[in-house]
Amino acid sequence: MGWLDRFKSRSISLLPIQAGGCTGCALQFSMALSLETEIKGITITVNPKHADALLVTGCINEQSREEILKVYHQIPQPKAVIAAGACSCSGSLFRTSTSKLYTAEEVLPVDAWIRGCAPGMHEMLEAVVRAAEAGLEKEEGGMEE
Repeated sequence: MGWLDRFKSRSISLLPIQAGGCTGCALQFSMALSLETEIKGITITVNPKHADALLVTGCINEQSREEILKVYHQIPQPKAVIAAGACSCSGSLFRTSTSKLYTAEEVLPVDAWIRGCAPGMHEMLEAVVRAAEAGLEKEEGGMEE
């Protein structure tokens, strides 16, 4: 894993949000963290004030959109957003539903996408690293929202 070598200097605390759907992406990510013993420094938090990044999975409806925005605004700068799975990235097969659904990109500034249903474990971990790198670039560049 060459991408891992670039990401040794900093850990990242991730706050996962399951907006709705089958929870396959959230389970895949949990498995990735538990099975990949080479990965150190990626932790899960439930407190937005301790998070560096937001991992959004599932279909986002109007109710979950409001809650996700509340959580996002509590995460300190610099922060990153990761959209995981087909539902979060494109709305998947639910996009044709009569209900108003959003992609993560329609709600938040997404730094990394993990496409697929359900995406592979290594792809999920690589996206966390890409998001952390994007967050570091924001911090170095002094970018604010």
